[in-house]
Amino acid sequence: GAFKNDLIGMEFDPMIPGGPKLKGEIILTTMLGMKVDYSKWWDLAAVIFILVLLRVIFFFILKFMERAVPFLHSIYTKQTLERIKKRPSFRKTPSFASKRHQPLHPLSSQEGLNSP
Repeated sequence: GAFKNDLIGMEFDPMIPGGPKLKGEIILTTMLGMKVDYSKWWDLAAVIFILVLLRVIFFFILKFMERAVPFLHSIYTKQTLERIKKRPSFRKTPSFASKRHQPLHPLSSQEGLNSP
């Protein structure tokens, strides 16, 4: 549409001096391969149609994401919790014996006393 708006009705100097002037319609049809038999308003209508179509598609994508994101978050949370449970620092039972990390005992059992 922009090319048609700019070139239709214009005349250009020939490449060979003394030759016939080139019309904008000829440049559009031969060099650019565009059809000039329909109005520029059809081009404008096509642009408006594309804009409206993209907005409708974007709206549906947003509505889909509105429903899908909580589901995806729940899946991600479950996987993360499973990974955390497998990490050694979060295990309830130690994976290996360590002299440094001994289980705590009450003082009465350490002293050999039977008092509570």
